[in-house]
Amino acid sequence: MIKIKHFLYILVTGVTLYACSNSNNTTVDNFDHEAQAKKDNDSIVKFLKNNYFNEERDSIMPIEGGETALFDDNRLITKTINEFDIDYTYYVFVQEEGTPDEDKGFPTVIDSILPVYRLRTLTTATKVKKEQDLINPQWFNQVNVVPGWRYPWVHFRNGNNVTSNGPIRYEDGGKGFFILPSGISYRNGGALPNKILLYYVELYDFIKDTDHDRDNVPSIYEDIDGDGKPWNDDTDGDRTVDFLDIDDDNDTVLTKDEDANGDGDPRNDFSDPDNPTLPDYRNRNIRN
Repeated sequence: MIKIKHFLYILVTGVTLYACSNSNNTTVDNFDHEAQAKKDNDSIVKFLKNNYFNEERDSIMPIEGGETALFDDNRLITKTINEFDIDYTYYVFVQEEGTPDEDKGFPTVIDSILPVYRLRTLTTATKVKKEQDLINPQWFNQVNVVPGWRYPWVHFRNGNNVTSNGPIRYEDGGKGFFILPSGISYRNGGALPNKILLYYVELYDFIKDTDHDRDNVPSIYEDIDGDGKPWNDDTDGDRTVDFLDIDDDNDTVLTKDEDANGDGDPRNDFSDPDNPTLPDYRNRNIRN
């Protein structure tokens, strides 16, 4: 299996939104990303220690006296991930987890999502700059995003569609904010180079078990090496990652057709006695 460590997907829509643009065409080759990661995290921690969440204003505000700093707020989640062979820490503040009538659980890092957001960049320990507001919900294909955008959504649940007439409306969805260091955002190029991104977000909905290539294997289950990143797995070495590959073992039989028991799920078909734990759709010796 070929592991594509730095696979970057091209943007396939004409819409330019800061959340989904993955362009990085002005990067400097000898840029010190490790030093920038440390600098960013120091800035984020300082910001978290100098601000609190104002419930009435539904916004982050500078501490004036007695308020609980974001850094000490038990609603703040700190996570470290490895991208581009560097450890990056991102921060998620769960104001409301979400209380949907139809509970689909939490989205995965690869499920398509329907959010709204307000994007800011950190400028000082207490100030932010407005960049963009997405007030009308839009579906995001998690293929076409900056690396860090995929991770925070797993901490929020979907809401309830209460649309009657007019614009789409949802209630009771997951709500909060997350902060991404530049190394998992636009890095040292793209739309906001070396900028720390702050997203105020609300999750309206998501597609559970999103199947990008429609091969009847949900994209999250095409994470063959189990590292939580389906975008770096290429089982047959054809330079198409598995969750976008309609023939995962490159045996000329489509994955969705390698379903020997006909239950619509290729993952539970094992026809090779010499490889009893290898499903047919990833076994070149089996063409069902």
